[in-house]
Amino acid sequence: MNFVSESSSSDQSQQQFQNKAMDANEQTSNVHNQTNPNSTGNAGPTTEQVDLPTNSSDHSEDHSTKEPEEIKRMPNGEEEHCCLANLFFCFMFQYLCMCHPITDRDMWRVHSFDAARPATERLMPKYRQGFREYDQKKKDFERRREEDNGIKEKPPKFPNLLSMLFTSQSSYTIPVGVGLLLVSTALSVMQPFMSKRLLAAIVAKALHSSTGGSEGSNKFPYLDAIWLLLSPAVTALLDSNGFRLIFHFAARIRSAMVGVIYDKVFRIKNLSSAGSADTGRILSLVSTDSRIVAEQIQMFIMLFTLPANFIVPLVFIVIDFKWVVVIPLAVSLLMLIPSTMLISKMMTYVKLYMAFNDSRNRITNETLQGIRVVKYTGLEEVFKATINQSRKGQIKAVQHQQFLMQTGSAIMRITPNIVQLSTFSVYCAVFSSDATNFATVVMPMLSYITMMTAPTTQLPMFIEAANNVRINTQRISQFLWLPELEVTDAAQGGKTMDEKNALEIVGGEFQWGAAPPVPLTGAEVTRAKKEAERRKKENKKMAAMDSQSNPDPEKERTTNLVQVESAQTLKSPNTSPAEYQKEQKSEVFQDAPAQKDTNDSNNQEVPSSPTINPAVTPSYSPSPSRPSSSLSSRSRSNGPTLLDINLTIPKGSLTMIVGEVGSGKSSIGSAIVGDIERTAGSVRMDGSCTYCPQVPWIINDTVRGNITFGAPFDKDRYDETVRVCALQADFQQFSAGDQTAIGEKGVNMSGGQKARIQLARAVYSNKDIVILDDPLSAVDAHVGRVLMDECICGVLKGKTVILMTNQLQFLERADNVVVIDNGRITAQGTYEDIREQGIDFDEFFIKTSKPLNKAEKNGEKKGKADEKDGAKKSDGNGMKILTEEEQETGSVKLSSYAKYIATLLPAPLAILFLVIIILAEAAIPVSTWWLGIIGSTTAFPSLTFWWKVGIFGFITIGIFAILFVRTFFACAGAGRAARINHDRLLDSVMKCPVSFFDTTPMGRILNRFTGDIPLVDQFLVARVFQVLALWINLIGQIVIVAVNTVWFLAIGIPVLFLYYLVLVFYSRVSRNLMRLEAIARSPVLSIFAETVTGAGLTTIRSYGKEDEWKERFYKANDELSVPFILFRVSMKSATMYSSFISSLLTTGVVLIGWFFMDASKLSVAIMSSMTFANMAITLIQQNVDLESKMTGFERVNHYSSNLPQEAQGHELEVPESWPERGDVTFDQVRFKYRPGLPFVLKGVNFEINGGEKIGVCGRTGAGKSSLLFALFRLVELEPKHAPKIIDPETGFLVDPDLTKEPNSGRILIDGVDISKLDIHRVRKSVAIIPQDPTLFTGTIRYNLDIEGKASDDRIWEVLEMIEMRDAIAELPLGLDSQVAEGGSNFSAGQRQLLCFGRAMLNNCRVVVMDEATANVDAETDAKIQTTIREQFNGITVIVIAHRLNTILDSDRILVMDQGEISEYDTPQNLKANPNSAFNSLLESLNQ
Repeated sequence: MNFVSESSSSDQSQQQFQNKAMDANEQTSNVHNQTNPNSTGNAGPTTEQVDLPTNSSDHSEDHSTKEPEEIKRMPNGEEEHCCLANLFFCFMFQYLCMCHPITDRDMWRVHSFDAARPATERLMPKYRQGFREYDQKKKDFERRREEDNGIKEKPPKFPNLLSMLFTSQSSYTIPVGVGLLLVSTALSVMQPFMSKRLLAAIVAKALHSSTGGSEGSNKFPYLDAIWLLLSPAVTALLDSNGFRLIFHFAARIRSAMVGVIYDKVFRIKNLSSAGSADTGRILSLVSTDSRIVAEQIQMFIMLFTLPANFIVPLVFIVIDFKWVVVIPLAVSLLMLIPSTMLISKMMTYVKLYMAFNDSRNRITNETLQGIRVVKYTGLEEVFKATINQSRKGQIKAVQHQQFLMQTGSAIMRITPNIVQLSTFSVYCAVFSSDATNFATVVMPMLSYITMMTAPTTQLPMFIEAANNVRINTQRISQFLWLPELEVTDAAQGGKTMDEKNALEIVGGEFQWGAAPPVPLTGAEVTRAKKEAERRKKENKKMAAMDSQSNPDPEKERTTNLVQVESAQTLKSPNTSPAEYQKEQKSEVFQDAPAQKDTNDSNNQEVPSSPTINPAVTPSYSPSPSRPSSSLSSRSRSNGPTLLDINLTIPKGSLTMIVGEVGSGKSSIGSAIVGDIERTAGSVRMDGSCTYCPQVPWIINDTVRGNITFGAPFDKDRYDETVRVCALQADFQQFSAGDQTAIGEKGVNMSGGQKARIQLARAVYSNKDIVILDDPLSAVDAHVGRVLMDECICGVLKGKTVILMTNQLQFLERADNVVVIDNGRITAQGTYEDIREQGIDFDEFFIKTSKPLNKAEKNGEKKGKADEKDGAKKSDGNGMKILTEEEQETGSVKLSSYAKYIATLLPAPLAILFLVIIILAEAAIPVSTWWLGIIGSTTAFPSLTFWWKVGIFGFITIGIFAILFVRTFFACAGAGRAARINHDRLLDSVMKCPVSFFDTTPMGRILNRFTGDIPLVDQFLVARVFQVLALWINLIGQIVIVAVNTVWFLAIGIPVLFLYYLVLVFYSRVSRNLMRLEAIARSPVLSIFAETVTGAGLTTIRSYGKEDEWKERFYKANDELSVPFILFRVSMKSATMYSSFISSLLTTGVVLIGWFFMDASKLSVAIMSSMTFANMAITLIQQNVDLESKMTGFERVNHYSSNLPQEAQGHELEVPESWPERGDVTFDQVRFKYRPGLPFVLKGVNFEINGGEKIGVCGRTGAGKSSLLFALFRLVELEPKHAPKIIDPETGFLVDPDLTKEPNSGRILIDGVDISKLDIHRVRKSVAIIPQDPTLFTGTIRYNLDIEGKASDDRIWEVLEMIEMRDAIAELPLGLDSQVAEGGSNFSAGQRQLLCFGRAMLNNCRVVVMDEATANVDAETDAKIQTTIREQFNGITVIVIAHRLNTILDSDRILVMDQGEISEYDTPQNLKANPNSAFNSLLESLNQ
């Protein structure tokens, strides 16, 4: 902690300002990706074919492969070494001396005191006690507020989390560490003090030589010289070890915070994708907030050592300068004012940047997550424009930030010069001092003055760091103090309920928390307010009419709910950042009372939601409304979702819950497991419970690992589970059997496979109560019947099964049927009881369900395992489905620096800019050299002392002028680089083929946008300038000393070489440790994200696996703590050993100066050598930091220029009206998804006449979905258009092997070969309704009409056709109602219907439906089929289906088999032929 500054320490001030200011910036920047760059990702298209083993009878053994061996960690070196060895960082030698790059296998075990589990356990008692006290105070406060509405009492404050962290984790660490820093500060003043005594001896020696004094006066001051030489080494030794202890403390508090957060997510109530806590922002607590606290805690602690840094040199100044000390104090405080203002303003723009960054990241994430929809629709340019619209605000913020930073840097750079100039001018004038005693009296005092002023210049940055620590611990506290699940009725079991019953819900009322609102633009807010006001008036009129005719209190309450929701929806961020942040906090953690935030006080405009393209925002149009509020308007809002629920389920019964889309079926299951907040009534449950959500929750593990889910492996039970869940045929198709790796979110599995794997997990768990949320909708009718007979009514018979379903043909099998509508149970009882109540399901039955015969029970025919052709088979070895990430080794190439500089400024301006930098940095050493001239009586004798002082002032002004000019270049360059780098990256990624996204983890792609881009934007420009300035200054200091004596070069050059060796060794180690830290951070985020995303928490809790997942999380944190500590400790070890080298340099300067220099020259030489040493140490650190940030640029540049690209351009032009007829021809189509895989279509030939409806069916792996890949050119048939491929082992781009047989064939639409047309033109001409519905954040209008071409009347017309008009009309804002992230505020069926409406609005002549109604109820499905027949009349419709009833009315049916056409004829002809393949498919359903 050396605040060492000499007369030339203005360069140090600049380093301090930029280092600390940018560190403060980094704390508010989400630099590290919150996603796992190395996590598993999309594995490939749905129909990849590989050579498969044919025998699956022993799937659990024959296909098993060895689990990855756990790395055996070395003992912790720091823990193993003795205290003395640790004092000199001897434990780092093993890494410094490694011949190979440091890898994860070289990391040792975490220090026992730093481990995550003990750190969490030390914090947990204090936290739990604080939570109980706070929770009781909050309840008391709410009770008093209910008793007296006018109470003015403030809500209780959060307990102080920061004090809990210090008291639980510090032990001896903080007292000892701070003590070492204070001693280091005290010793640092020895350098100028001993320098003064040494200079006095030089003067005495010169006087002796001129007067012939005594021999004693010529004696070398050994003691003073030894102290002068050892002072920097001892100071660095104490300083480095003090920080070493603080780094360990930082690692512990980070582990403790994330450990408690992870524990909290299992306790908190109402945490779900649509709950009151935004899972994305909770992830940021782990990824960003905890990191900020850990990285800034050292500056927070140093804030308390600053008084010592100020007072100690002040004492020495007062002794020699007396009252003149007022001058440097006054000037320092005066210069502190603009610096503080600039830093405060700069932080405003940093926050503004992050606000825009959040919007951009959200849109980018949604775009990439839904890349298939984007590609299918050909709307890449639309989404790019939307992302770039939000990017514009970031670029402006970067330019403002860079301008303020560089201006502040210029002020900081000249502050020491101004303080020195004013101080010695006043001193010399008052005490009549001149050049004769300038070197011995004034020069040493200038060192003290700079040491004293250093804390004042650093104070704003340290305060900002302390503020960051406070704010981020407060954000974490807001989450930690949220209400928790109440362990009441469900845990009491049968003590309060009939022992014959497994579940009792009495008078239950449940509600979801409000989904986090999406920011609106000003125009959207205005339009929405008008709509809300109009609806409010209509509701009042209709409520008044209803109350006069037939008063209904429920309607009145519903109307009020609509009005409340309307008011809450209208949240616009067009306010100050302070208001925006407070609003966001209250939205993320709604149950936590707001805490005053004094740090955010500004009024800059914050970005509005860029989800809606401003260029295509539709105009206001009234929408129809209804007075009643159904579930669609209440669900996942502040209104109740379920009302008056009274449900009793006997033990061992099968209960089926049915209802229309959005009626509340899934919410019943969530109410049972406690995932939705209960506001009234009671829920009592007797027995263990397991839950299968509607969207399967699949973890990144093997197939077997997903099924056993941590339970002991029982082969007999496992084999039976696999059989009844119809997974045997799937295991045949997996080349690694049940040891096949599953990617993130199960992306390499089809929807049916994921549903059945999740079902198998529930069966294998052997729980008493099994809740199944519509697992049958993802499978075809045959497999659904297998699951019903063999699983639900077979192996699960005798257990309590609750099944939410749209498959009404199975209702007769139920012991109890529950009908839910509008969030209420409208009927319940046996199937016969329901029919007697007048509810008839027969007209909606898809097919009469008959039990399986014995032959089907004993063995399934090959290929019936899945509903979707091509159960996604694993690549060659099944255990590896993704490409490796590219990884550069060694130092950053010079070409990378050249490429980055080229993005900053055009070549002529870049050269001019370089000249300005050289002039500015060269002027600073000149000012130092001129100080020696001032104190010399022989140099420039024609100039008087005061003329020399005046020239020093002019040099200072010149430095500031040049630095200020540099500021404008930096500002322009930062903005230009930000724009170019992001545009190139986005353009390259959006042009990648689907195969790239299938084989690359999404986290790896997103990391370029969310991690590397902010890093390059905010910090790289300043780091480049800083390192360049340090090199110029370093050379300048050598020149200054060498000018006075050439002999110095004999010492300076060898010392410079030693510094270079330290730089080489340290850079190599730190680069690898930095990479390892980034890699180790990914599993922590991956486990946390996997837990809180989707139904993770609900599943883990229902299976009772909390402790196992906590242990996984602790282990991942321990793996992160080791490189986290080592990287920072290695920096301090390099600082310490560099200080030892600096002692050698100072020794040489003193010895040479004693014999060859006078006092004035030696004073400058000593100060230059010390400055040289400090600059060399800083240069080592900053050079490595620059390399780390240049690594981010290299990663961005790699993705900008080295990714496979889709074919661009076109050979033919077609009119706007194309296609007019909708004729589709497949001509000898033959293709494979990627090189090395077999052909999935093998010479397919067929024609579709315009206006025909064609049904496509076939067994698993037949090639049905492969037709879509060819039709939409997701896979190119023309070899010259085929993109390059990524080597799966290296991650680098390679050319495809042209010696292997390529894809071939043609697809014609209206006689035009689509390979000759622009690829986006082709995709926009064909509409698709995918099986997996994808909605984007924004309004409902935007999701239906992304390009903004349709009128509101047309949109309402389409909503009527898809049975969604009433549901949307009931929403408070109609078409302007917001769609939450992922469409979480709509049910799965509603999302599918909205995607159907999007396709209808495209008005394409060719429409493709890929099982588009799988998640809707039978009644809605029937209406949709009618709509297709009526509205798609004259339009070519291709329906890919596994539910054959949806294609029986087709004009012709195409039957696929093993990549070839088996049959193509009318349904009547195919059914008339008893030997037809289509007939065999129909018969398999009726056996």
